[in-house]
Amino acid sequence: MLCWAAPARAQHHHEADTDAASFAAGVAMVAAAFETMLYAGNYQGVIPSLRWANERFAAGASAAAYRLEENGATFYGFGDVIVHGQVTVIGDRAARAGVLASISAPTGDDRRGLGMGHVMLMPALFGIWAIDRVVLAATAGYSRAIGGSSAHEHGMWPLVEPMNVSEVTWSAGGGYAITPAVQVGARVSGGIPIGLPGDNRVIGSLRGAWASGRFQTAAELQAGIAGDPFIIRGVVSTALSF
Repeated sequence: MLCWAAPARAQHHHEADTDAASFAAGVAMVAAAFETMLYAGNYQGVIPSLRWANERFAAGASAAAYRLEENGATFYGFGDVIVHGQVTVIGDRAARAGVLASISAPTGDDRRGLGMGHVMLMPALFGIWAIDRVVLAATAGYSRAIGGSSAHEHGMWPLVEPMNVSEVTWSAGGGYAITPAVQVGARVSGGIPIGLPGDNRVIGSLRGAWASGRFQTAAELQAGIAGDPFIIRGVVSTALSF
């Protein structure tokens, strides 16, 4: 069955892997338009990633390079580097649950909206259930900035991947395998600020994925429903398993 999880950088880092390839190298292309109370513009990015997995464990890392047009000015730079891991605690490929966690390093320029400006810790719980051609998945977690100022004066940040400095995160979605090599799906995800000022955010996504030999390719269209994370964003990704 095809992997449901899109590249971590474009999914707020709380999406469980659902496949078990030993190693994979991938790249994603992202483009979005955004408009908030203070900022308006668009961005495009390239996101390379590496991943290792077996039946119980998974680990990976991703980075990003962006072109950002913000209030009429254009900037180029790197985003925050993200490392993530996952452990299946109970279950098998048909139904399982476990723990996943991500940590981001503040390598992006937070003054331009390319980085968070903090180390971010992002643990979560996940559950996956597969029956026949249907896969359902959900996560619930918590994200918290470590170090730096206690709150963002500019609200959710960065522009290329907005989140609150302290928030409960969640996602729920499903996929349907049209054929063994082609899958379509939908997902909603979001964040709820906790302990510090922030904004509720909700994102809706439609996704298609297909496999050919060792390659897996996916295209996802995302819409900002609440909290102004972005107006619309598209992500196209491909990964080679070996």
